[in-house]
Amino acid sequence: MDLVTTLKKNIQRFVDDRQPLSALPLAEILCEISQNDKESHLLRTKALFEAREFENVVHAVNFALRDDDRNMELVALGMKAAFELGELKQCVKFANALIQSDKEGVCAVCYIAKCSELCGDTAEAVHFYKIALEKDPFCVEALTAMIKRKLQTPEEISDFIDTLHLPPEAEIIKKCYKAKLNFADLDTDWSQDVPVQLVLLQKVRREYGKNNLHKALLLVTNFLERDPYDRDAVCLYLSILVDMNATPKLFEEAHFLTKSKSRSELAVYAIGCYYYSLSNYERAGRYFCRATELDCYFAEAWVAYGHCYSKLEEGEQALGVYRRAMNFFPGLTECLTFAGMQYSRIHQWPIAVCFFEESLKKSPNNPLVLNEMGVVFVRNGNLQEALKYFYQAYNNLPNRENPSERQDCILFNLATILRKLGDYKEAIKYYSHYVKCRPSAGHAHCALGFTYHLLGNLKVAIEHYHTALSIKLDSFCRGLLDRALSTDFGRNINELMWNKEGTNFASHGKVSFSTISKTFRSASSAESAIDTPKTSVGRSLSF
Repeated sequence: MDLVTTLKKNIQRFVDDRQPLSALPLAEILCEISQNDKESHLLRTKALFEAREFENVVHAVNFALRDDDRNMELVALGMKAAFELGELKQCVKFANALIQSDKEGVCAVCYIAKCSELCGDTAEAVHFYKIALEKDPFCVEALTAMIKRKLQTPEEISDFIDTLHLPPEAEIIKKCYKAKLNFADLDTDWSQDVPVQLVLLQKVRREYGKNNLHKALLLVTNFLERDPYDRDAVCLYLSILVDMNATPKLFEEAHFLTKSKSRSELAVYAIGCYYYSLSNYERAGRYFCRATELDCYFAEAWVAYGHCYSKLEEGEQALGVYRRAMNFFPGLTECLTFAGMQYSRIHQWPIAVCFFEESLKKSPNNPLVLNEMGVVFVRNGNLQEALKYFYQAYNNLPNRENPSERQDCILFNLATILRKLGDYKEAIKYYSHYVKCRPSAGHAHCALGFTYHLLGNLKVAIEHYHTALSIKLDSFCRGLLDRALSTDFGRNINELMWNKEGTNFASHGKVSFSTISKTFRSASSAESAIDTPKTSVGRSLSF
């Protein structure tokens, strides 16, 4: 065996073993001995790439391609090195050369998609990721990028998965792909051959969506025992703890994640959730902002960052964050909703409606968006149209018996519109449901008492007014109680002194409250309600 063969054999061994510092000196000797040997220069370029000497890799590739522009293995190395350097134009140039040669075409298409994504052209990125999947349905990298980066809605990605041409024996791959999405239907018998972790995570999402927080917490805890650093699971775990206001557990999880040096953005995000649960929104916003700096594709951190500004009544800053998130994650429809809510706050109803309608196009059954559309129609005086949207929002609730703190305002809004339209019995039905869900909400008892007051049932109305005042003192509720007591007292006096004339008490059917105005907000947007980093907080109507 001659020296050249020996050097090549050992260089290849060191490259395969990821020992570039041992391979590079030998590669330099080899290139000096055999200067015109293409294989020698290829081995040296591989060693440079493993040593992360990307500038030298690009230079070596460009130099070698002068004599031989058909060496696609060198071009592939140059493409990867240019991407690591951020030389996107050079990367795309190498990728196009690979595509034209029909070698490593799928890998090249993926790199073009990545470059498009970094340039902010998400539509083109989606186009090339789909091309990669059409060429090779087993290219999980492209699908994962579309899901993790939220380049399209889960429904759109699911429809595209159905179009992939897989061998009959590999149809289970489609089920696994869909299991990565957020809306997989666990009621169907698709989970038989899907990895257990994916099925368990989908169960957590389902229970969390139904507001079964304790069951969701138990499931996600079991998941994290197997994989404690899975981002999706950790974010769900933190969201559940924030909803449960479990501050000590948030503190423990944040400390646990800080021990992992490779998950720094997740640790910073957990610290932000801890401060968010304490209603320290300014400090929480700092940590969420830091998480987005560590990983600009951290969707949950972007949304939570915007929520902090919203909680601090900094509408312009919140709107700026939501808009940036919309650019990064075009498939994240919640950002459209949050931006619309900010415009709605400053009474820019036409602009708000544009955002809500765009959100409904992508997610037509989102109860939060339907609720916001109803609020806009109420502000514009179209109560019948608002009632239609509130009924749709109520019918699309994942759990009507126990809606989450972000969604229970739908019950309050629906009852309020029914009351304003004179349907008092239906209004009492939904107010009672709301009181059952939020027994400590004083405004709910006041609204229910007001409806009974309008219906003429003063005794029940007085009871609810007393309950509301025992929860929280309020001048408006006190005024309603005084009116109800005076009316009831007048009625009793009329019964006792029926033979006297001149008494002129207001009839219960003609009670006027036009001189009193008060805005009652649902506890989901008032006081110290907790937002999950993945969703917004609904708003209630004027009482």
